Amino acid sequence: MTVGLGSVGLGWWGKELARAVGSVDGAEVVSCFARGEAGRHAFAEAFDCRAAESLDELLADPEVDGVLLATSHESHRELVERAAAAGKAVFVDKPLTTTVSEGLAAVEAAESAGVVLQVGHQRRRNAANRRIHQLIEEGRIGDIEGMEGTHTIPNGFKMAADAWRWDTEQSPLGSMTSLGIHKIDSMRYHAGPVRAVSCMTRPGRDHPIDESTVMILEFESGALGTLFTSFFVPLVSELSIYGQRGTAYSTADGKRLQFQETGSVEREDITLEPVDPVADQMAEFAAAIRGEATPEVGGREGLEIVSILAAAVESAATGRAVDISAHRP
Repeated sequence: MTVGLGSVGLGWWGKELARAVGSVDGAEVVSCFARGEAGRHAFAEAFDCRAAESLDELLADPEVDGVLLATSHESHRELVERAAAAGKAVFVDKPLTTTVSEGLAAVEAAESAGVVLQVGHQRRRNAANRRIHQLIEEGRIGDIEGMEGTHTIPNGFKMAADAWRWDTEQSPLGSMTSLGIHKIDSMRYHAGPVRAVSCMTRPGRDHPIDESTVMILEFESGALGTLFTSFFVPLVSELSIYGQRGTAYSTADGKRLQFQETGSVEREDITLEPVDPVADQMAEFAAAIRGEATPEVGGREGLEIVSILAAAVESAATGRAVDISAHRP
């Protein structure tokens, strides 16, 4: 069975998702929609699919089995609900939503309709993260004491003045909502549930959103984590996992991995097999639609990340550590 997908939101990331679908056996983009007529017709030509004249037309298309949402954060709840009501599986890029109440409504809409809901946290799938997880399962890292993440990119210097990411409602804590969130998910992937967070931000001086954000995470296991993110410094994507038996260092956005055993002062390079994390999650989405798989990051997992973000927003406003349970639905 070849799964037919409809793309909604046809900007840079929408194109990346469509590109990834093109490399997956058993899936194809068959329709697309965006509000701009020129944009949707250009996308349709580039990816050899139909340009729907409305969202309703795309959702009514019998050849569309699932919908790829690469739209602004504020639109996610409504679009998930509309797609679910039409009986379509939904892939929504992270974050699921920016508030817990909207996230819960989206999850319940998908559950009530009995459709697949997958949230795009693809960086847990990069080569280094997958190998780190193996090291943890093999016992080579041992009990995790702490983690240290950095995810930055200088997008703040080139985003258009009217870009929706400048909206503080859609980008609470600045780049944490759309960038640092990758590391939150990766840390949870390795260390399990988060118990509490503390958060501090540097308010924007020339821009409406926070310039930089630091988060401290306490995990239910007792492990601790720190995370720094910003849209106003050079590109860095790194994650270190500090264990009692060894430490793993992921750099170059998961393309390079080093490991240092306890008792050694040297780091060894670990050879990684190249992977395409975006294509990997598109393959999983197609398999889930066919009933052959369950999304690794489904609606409930995506909602947990939203709860962590909500607790971090409260912490930044109050200056206190906040227990995640206060924000879980």
